[in-house]
Amino acid sequence: MYFQFPCEKCSKKLKVRDENVGKKVRCPYCHHTMLVKKPESPIIDTTIDVNSAGSTSSSRPSSSSRGANKHVSSGWADGTEVSLSKSGMIAVGTSVAFIALMFPFRKYYLGELFLDRGWVPFALVFLMSWSATILILKYRKLGKQKDSMLFDTLPTDISEEISEKTVAKFIEHVKNLPVDPRESFLVNRVLRGLEHFSVLRSSSEVSSRLQSQSEIDATAVDSSYTILKVFIWAIPILGFIGTVIGISAAVGGFAGGMDKASDISALKESLGSVTGGLSTAFDTTLVALVMSMLVMFPSSSMQKSEEDLLNWVDEYCNENLLKRLKESDQAGGGGDEKDHRRLIQRTIDKAMANHHAELQTWIEKLEGVGSTLSQQVVKSWGKIDDKIREQQEAQLAEVQQVMKHLESVEEKMTALQSAHTSHLEKLNGDATEMAEAAGVLSQSFNGVQQGLNGLNMVLTNLGEKQVLIQQVETPRKRWGLFGNSKRVR
Repeated sequence: MYFQFPCEKCSKKLKVRDENVGKKVRCPYCHHTMLVKKPESPIIDTTIDVNSAGSTSSSRPSSSSRGANKHVSSGWADGTEVSLSKSGMIAVGTSVAFIALMFPFRKYYLGELFLDRGWVPFALVFLMSWSATILILKYRKLGKQKDSMLFDTLPTDISEEISEKTVAKFIEHVKNLPVDPRESFLVNRVLRGLEHFSVLRSSSEVSSRLQSQSEIDATAVDSSYTILKVFIWAIPILGFIGTVIGISAAVGGFAGGMDKASDISALKESLGSVTGGLSTAFDTTLVALVMSMLVMFPSSSMQKSEEDLLNWVDEYCNENLLKRLKESDQAGGGGDEKDHRRLIQRTIDKAMANHHAELQTWIEKLEGVGSTLSQQVVKSWGKIDDKIREQQEAQLAEVQQVMKHLESVEEKMTALQSAHTSHLEKLNGDATEMAEAAGVLSQSFNGVQQGLNGLNMVLTNLGEKQVLIQQVETPRKRWGLFGNSKRVR
């Protein structure tokens, strides 16, 4: 909420938000710095057009008079925003306490990580403490936000519907809740919607305003994590800076030792500085990466919780505020275009009421017909399923018969294969016997060949000698070469 106050030097009228009361501001006209004082008159929300509000603004004097004693909706809620100065001071104290706690462990590796590695671990501890402080404060504010979701901001005891006559009572009820609207997204959103409805008297306009307010709240939540995102980025960078410092020290110590390579003690000292620089390099990187992970996961979880809270607020406004808004049936006295359009819309709605009723009757009849058709379709599908099941069973029986036939064929094929194998073995045995007979026959032929060769030699010896062969008739025919024949000399 804004209010006007004059500049102390140039008397120009300025406008400032109510949360700036007690703070110093600078006049844009004369550049004079002054302290914003609490106004003597009640703070009036200048974002509402009083002239267009008409009788609505006059119907709630009590709520306006209470504005001076209590914060009223400002159109922007800090939500879970955390003061950087406050969290920074807490982080300084936490960092000092942590470093002091590490002194008893300075002879151990844990103490050396933070006390013997230069200035980088101190900076890492400070950023880590600052991030943890912001997350803890945001967690507490988020708890208050969730508690405010339990308020009955729009009770039905006042009225079932939110109209121009009852909106002032709802606004008064919301302002009397024991919570600052700037500390609750829900209360701030509902109060803004009621104030817009009391002025605009249009539910569609209120819906668009609430949509804009939802975007503003989402932007505020996202911007509240800007400093945490910077810390998540800066912590690893500091670790890399420590790495560079440690490597530079190691290289410098090694270079100094090389100049005194002849001196063994100096070389040992240089090697000690080298190992010390390398330990600084790697240890600072280790601490930075671990701290970055410790900040990243809680911040992501917290941001998701706040986004879920905004979704709940949007849902509450849609279900409990916008649905209950009821515009007046009477057109405004201004006679502007919007009022005429609303009047025409109402007239059309009344004219179409009978048609809507008849249409509803036909819809009910169609629903009955549809249910009947659905039942018939279900029955038909049941019969079809039975037939399909019977066909599948018959096909399954046929398949089983075919499988049995195939098994018998397979058995026969196996028997044929075994018979074929035995026949082949028998043929192999016959072939062996035939080979042996051929060998014997070959030997017989060799003997005949030798006999023929001997006969050729005898015939050669006879030369041209003639041999007389005399045939003697006897009961038996006997042929002889040299028996009763005459020898030719």
